[in-house]
Amino acid sequence: MTTSKTSPTPAPELAYEWLKNTILTLPREEEMFLSEAQVAGASGTSRTPVREALLRLEAEGFIRRVPHKGAYIPALTDKDVDDLMQARRVVEEWSTIQVAPNPGQVPARLRELVARQAADTDPVEFIAHDLEFHTTMIRAAGNQVLHEFYRSLRDRQMRMGVRIMLSDEQRKKQVLIEHTAIVEALAASDTEAAIRAVREHLDTTLCSLKQPRF
Repeated sequence: MTTSKTSPTPAPELAYEWLKNTILTLPREEEMFLSEAQVAGASGTSRTPVREALLRLEAEGFIRRVPHKGAYIPALTDKDVDDLMQARRVVEEWSTIQVAPNPGQVPARLRELVARQAADTDPVEFIAHDLEFHTTMIRAAGNQVLHEFYRSLRDRQMRMGVRIMLSDEQRKKQVLIEHTAIVEALAASDTEAAIRAVREHLDTTLCSLKQPRF
């Protein structure tokens, strides 16, 4: 009988996960600079895998890399929050108008994502499923340009959202209720109700994002 052994996590992945967790849990109003040496020491790796991780995170839009030095993580201001939510409103309301009259399999897929969110204990996974929930409807609307634009907002949405889920359990429950309202309106092909549910969800999200965190 042979015993399977779990392969050790590659050093670049260790550095990446440490950095990403640090970024996502950093309060949005704070900025930070991390040197390569700091990241290497904290993640238990050397500078070479740290540089690989920095390149990956820069490509994903999470950091601004300073070659041979480290990474700068900028603050996200209230203006950044307002701009992001205004952009979301335009894209998501338009997508709802396109999808609601003939939603097809979209409600079933969204129900699966709500169920996964309800089971999530990891705030990063919760927000990842949250983003997939909204992206599913945008993808179904069929405008590839808007789909790509929405994907470009992912890093800022992740950082803003994870912090809330770490500090506000009630908001998690409210998100599930709001997502369910969107799903039920789509399942009924009720365009007005779906738009109203999306708008209310984005309004409460904005209020939550701008609420002071202590």
